[in-house]
Amino acid sequence: MNLKVIFSGIAMSTIFGLSFLFTKNALDYVPVYTFLSYRFGMATLVMLLLAISGVIKLSKKPYWKLWKVVLFEPILYFIFETNGLKYTTSSEAGMLIAMIPIVVVLISPIFLKERIKWYQIIFSILSFLGVFLIVGYGARFSGTFFGELLILGAVFSSAFYNIFSRKYSSEFSPVEITFFMMTSAFVFFTIVSLLSGQFTIAFNLPVVTSVLYLGILSSTVAFFLANFMLSKVSPTVSSLFANLTTVISVLAGSVIRHEKISIVQIIGMVLILISLILNSYLKQHDMNSEAIKS
Repeated sequence: MNLKVIFSGIAMSTIFGLSFLFTKNALDYVPVYTFLSYRFGMATLVMLLLAISGVIKLSKKPYWKLWKVVLFEPILYFIFETNGLKYTTSSEAGMLIAMIPIVVVLISPIFLKERIKWYQIIFSILSFLGVFLIVGYGARFSGTFFGELLILGAVFSSAFYNIFSRKYSSEFSPVEITFFMMTSAFVFFTIVSLLSGQFTIAFNLPVVTSVLYLGILSSTVAFFLANFMLSKVSPTVSSLFANLTTVISVLAGSVIRHEKISIVQIIGMVLILISLILNSYLKQHDMNSEAIKS
């Protein structure tokens, strides 16, 4: 992996890691699907302005082919995750979401015909263990089986998003994939919000600041970085950065909300960082070896 990929992964994890604070603030004032409509509406507006001003270029292509990408994320992922959190605890959800790299490792050979290295399996498990120590150690699990199934739906949705974004990266640029994701999500969640009678207009400060952060950074920028990474490296590598989001969330809670960090959580963060660093190193070593042989 080159420095651009590593920087993209760290930046993406940082943005996603802080997004929970903004989402939680906004949902105190507006319904879930209404807020998702706001979020992706802002993302769509930003990308349209960038396209009109010539900052980004959108070519005429058969974008309908990307329906699998959009279906799994953001549509199914946010439906499963949002509703799953109603029936399970955040600790349980965090642990289950951490299984994304493991699921990606299992399905990548089937859908992408990519060879999985031994260390990718080990570091995926190590990263999951790190998340377990951060959010699961000592936690009381009181969620329902239905809630856990919904969160698992989010896990598989994210895994398949990684697979299909990688698959279509040779035909569509990261900007084009991101644009189609944002516009489709905006249309979908706006319709759902209207049909469910939840849609409302809110202009208070917590909602506006959350929409700006999540619409511009967490949706447009972060998903662009995710799609960029998937155009350069395999899903098994890029998905490991998802668990770095947990580290950022814990650090953000400590700095912003003055929450205490235990020794066990520090060990968990170290395990996640080790899995990322060693996986990146060994992946680069393999690429260099293959280049020399060829």
